[in-house]
Amino acid sequence: MLSLQTTDSILNGLKSIDIHANTVDELVKHGICHILDKGDRVSTRAGDALQAYDVNYLLLDSRDRVHTARPQAVKYFARELCAYFQGSLKVDGGLSKASKFWNHLADQNGNINSNYGYYVFYQPVPDVKISSQYDWVIKRLCDNRDSRRAIININQGMHKTATKDFPCTVAINYFIREGFLCSKVFSRSTDVITGLPYDMGFFSFLTELVYQDLVDRGVPDLKLGYTMMASNFTQIYDRHADKALDISNSFVHQEAVMMPKITNASEVLEDIYNGTSNSEVMKWVYENAT
Repeated sequence: MLSLQTTDSILNGLKSIDIHANTVDELVKHGICHILDKGDRVSTRAGDALQAYDVNYLLLDSRDRVHTARPQAVKYFARELCAYFQGSLKVDGGLSKASKFWNHLADQNGNINSNYGYYVFYQPVPDVKISSQYDWVIKRLCDNRDSRRAIININQGMHKTATKDFPCTVAINYFIREGFLCSKVFSRSTDVITGLPYDMGFFSFLTELVYQDLVDRGVPDLKLGYTMMASNFTQIYDRHADKALDISNSFVHQEAVMMPKITNASEVLEDIYNGTSNSEVMKWVYENAT
């Protein structure tokens, strides 16, 4: 049986921490400072790290999603978006074009699991009247604005193998709260340097896309809300310690880089599925990916 002292320690550790900011750059900086202050030393498959627990990263402005605190960050983000929109689980089909690091996570057949776009836009669902998990979310909230079923599953049973690429994101839940379309991403583990800024960028893009899609379909009195990543573990790996210190010691860039607003969800979805760039937001993605 646990001692009273051990029980108190565990209970104190169960208190989640909310880190919120208007911009993704601010969010990353606050996350780094929290891990440096409260993190524990851990040794993981991916390397030694300083790790904090139960952190909710809350981006209050889902449009201020472009990470600028590191060189080449905008280009990497745009290339990762391109890969997600293509949705290929072949590493050469997109993610390796964003970073060669993804090649190290591929299996012997060149497959990876963490192309989140596949699960959002392309993975088949049992309901033959719905073509994707994205469409599932839209239908649920169109049918009932109080729905608690508007969920996209990422990490699934099929991933429980000896894979190097075990998806960090478990699921995304969309909901309307006090007239705001919000999302909560459940993450088992979030690397604050290489994961948080780009994952939050994609997830907040989806929040805006779902929001505009619902508005276009006539859901009344709707506003764009927050995007939250609820992370069980969040860490700074030792190999990124210098980068983390550079960000924590620097001033947050005051001149935000903003993607164009999504004004027509159908146009953006057509661009995603057809590989075109007719919408302003998709033009921005392709231009910054080159």
